[in-house]
Amino acid sequence: MKMNRIFLATAAAFVLCLAACNRPYDTVYSTYKDGTPKLVFTVVDGKGGTVTRLGEKMYYENGKMMYEKHFNNDKPSGTWKFFYDNGQTFAQGNFDHNDSVGSGWKLFNDKGEDFFADSYDSMAVLDFTADHRPLSVAYYKGDSEMRFQFNDNYTVNTRGMVKNGKKEGQWLFFYANGQKMLEANYSGGVENGAYNSYRENGVPYFRGFYINGQRANIWEIYDEQGNLAGRQDYDKH
Repeated sequence: MKMNRIFLATAAAFVLCLAACNRPYDTVYSTYKDGTPKLVFTVVDGKGGTVTRLGEKMYYENGKMMYEKHFNNDKPSGTWKFFYDNGQTFAQGNFDHNDSVGSGWKLFNDKGEDFFADSYDSMAVLDFTADHRPLSVAYYKGDSEMRFQFNDNYTVNTRGMVKNGKKEGQWLFFYANGQKMLEANYSGGVENGAYNSYRENGVPYFRGFYINGQRANIWEIYDEQGNLAGRQDYDKH
């Protein structure tokens, strides 16, 4: 009877140890200068001293999570999420069925609302960064699509309409701080109309006009204080 009790106690301890040994845990891979975590891996110990990565979390300096990823046999799996620095979700997609680009992507603005408020038929991620973050997306409606490209901090870098595969109407380009970089107008994929550039602080850089892809009328360039520094008349030959 005593031997049975010893055996049962030993078996129970072995099971508890096995469970503990296979329990996932977080390990800090890198930190910010003040010691707060920057990149954290969720891992589990395996046989022969091996370690398997189950998850990955990146944090902003303010402590908010930048992204959260999951892995199965070191391949993307589950739902991946990317966050603004205020904690709101920027994008999320599922990697259970397509571990290269994910599926079922959804994007949100920094207030937690649908990123593209207008009605549309479908949406697709056109390009990804090296870490699988959506870099450019398209919202489709009929034969038109509204395209967006993003900066590293998830702010919009580029927005504009494509119709029948060609740029159409006004396209806007932005700096990472949200300041407008460029306003350009297109017709059938060719520059047509006003073409205005700005510095990162909002001061105009140059202003001009295109007709069928060619510079036309008077173009103006401004100094760093916004003063007119030069003019070029492209209608003179």
